[in-house]
Amino acid sequence: MSAQQYDPNKLGWGAAIITCVMTAALGFGAYTIHNNTYRHPRDPMMQQVYYERDQAKHAAAGEHGAAAGGEHGAAAGDHGAKATEEHKDAAPAAEKH
Repeated sequence: MSAQQYDPNKLGWGAAIITCVMTAALGFGAYTIHNNTYRHPRDPMMQQVYYERDQAKHAAAGEHGAAAGGEHGAAAGDHGAKATEEHKDAAPAAEKH
């Protein structure tokens, strides 16, 4: 017989090398992107540009979601009318972000 003998040690090394090189390239790319974009939460350069203005706006507005009727909103019979009147007055003053 003149057929070549099967040797499993010579098959698939090209695909294995390509897979390892691509994995290393993706890992290096992820590491580079992380180093260029990650900022620690306590980094002083990451403070909001309009931080003071936003804090003043929130302090003037009071607690968000606080209703006049106590913990669960308006009194039993005033669910529709009272809430609608409050929102009519507040709508023109709201700013878009």
